[in-house]
Amino acid sequence: MGDASTPPDAGPLIRWIMGAVLVWGTILGVGAWRLNNDPRRLLVVLACVIAFVGFWALMLAARARRRRRD
Repeated sequence: MGDASTPPDAGPLIRWIMGAVLVWGTILGVGAWRLNNDPRRLLVVLACVIAFVGFWALMLAARARRRRRD
C-alpha cells in the first residue's frame, strides 16, 4: 500500500525526539525518587528509558544498514 519510508532529513528530528524522551524519563525518574527517596526507583525508571531509546536507535541503525544494502 503506502511506503513507510522517512524523509531523508528526518535524522535531526528523530534525535530531538530521542533527547526529549530521555529528558521526560529523567523527570519521571526524579519524581519517582522523590516519592519516598528510594534511589532504586530512579534507577529503574532511567534504566527502562535508556533501554527503550537504545533499542529504538539499534532498530533505526539496522533499518539504515538494510536500506543501504538494497
